[in-house]
Amino acid sequence: MSFSPESGAGPAGLPPTGPPGPPGAGRRRMRQVGEIWDLLLIHTINILLKWVTLNLYHFWGKTRIREYLWSHQDFEGDRFEYTGRGKELFFGFLKAVFAIIGLAALAMLLYTRLTPSASPLFVSVTLLLFAAAQYLMALAGYTARGYLLSRTSWRRIRFGQTGSPSGYAVLTITRGLLTLITLGLYWPIRRHILLRYKIENTLFGTEKFSYTGAGRDLFGFFALSYLLTLPTLGLIWFWYMARDAAYVASNTRLGAMRFALSYTGGQLLWLRLGNLLISIVTLGLGYPWMTLRNVKFLFEHLRLEGELDYETILQGQADAPRSGEGLAEIFGVSGAFLGLGRI
Repeated sequence: MSFSPESGAGPAGLPPTGPPGPPGAGRRRMRQVGEIWDLLLIHTINILLKWVTLNLYHFWGKTRIREYLWSHQDFEGDRFEYTGRGKELFFGFLKAVFAIIGLAALAMLLYTRLTPSASPLFVSVTLLLFAAAQYLMALAGYTARGYLLSRTSWRRIRFGQTGSPSGYAVLTITRGLLTLITLGLYWPIRRHILLRYKIENTLFGTEKFSYTGAGRDLFGFFALSYLLTLPTLGLIWFWYMARDAAYVASNTRLGAMRFALSYTGGQLLWLRLGNLLISIVTLGLGYPWMTLRNVKFLFEHLRLEGELDYETILQGQADAPRSGEGLAEIFGVSGAFLGLGRI
């Protein structure tokens, strides 16, 4: 999971007027102050309304959950704000459905004209459609992330995303091929190339994030984890994910502000086991409880160091997407903010 922000003070388009924190403040935390019973109540109402509306309320329910989480997320005395709307998610989903239907119709048309299943043309078309699906999945993740950022603000300064979704998708596919050719060994290199692209195209107002990490720094531990997967029944990867998340945080900057993340593999494993138990005991209805545990876990271990130059940060002028996450809904991908580990 990556952290996701909310609101504050100062007229839109002007530098934030809220206090930047005490001079010389060292490490500071973000806090999630939401209560599980509030979130469970929202989730229960969402489920009931989904039943009544034949799941149409899903998009508004998702928005309501985000509004609650963002509005209970605090940094330096100010809360974050989520400004997305359910209808934006709904119309984004409709657009994506029509695009997928068109692609499926094209695939059926091509296959009806290709009878020999082993012919080179049949294989080529299959590979082409597979590549198109991979392209759309990568596009979905990047555009969903852009939507989420554009609907997130703190002290009325909006986050945003630049860069090319198509360029990111092509980068994902080409680096994915290298990962396939190397039997997975190229994966950490690929991950941090993609992370750099996403993070360096992330904005808070007019201030850009930067990233200095490289997958080669983690390759030794990745190779060791690769070799120890079977002997450890895969548990070694919890320790790899913890180290990877700490590395990403330490190499991410927002102006003079730095990030530090300190959870261990054992703590991450314990979190996941707790979530699994909650899911089993509640028959999946404990989803909001798991979500809140994940966010609080991340913020308990996340530190922000250094000061932002608040006087120089203005409201970003980039156009925000009018709808969002349609493809992401279909492909089941998320639009995580930074790359601090999927917890």
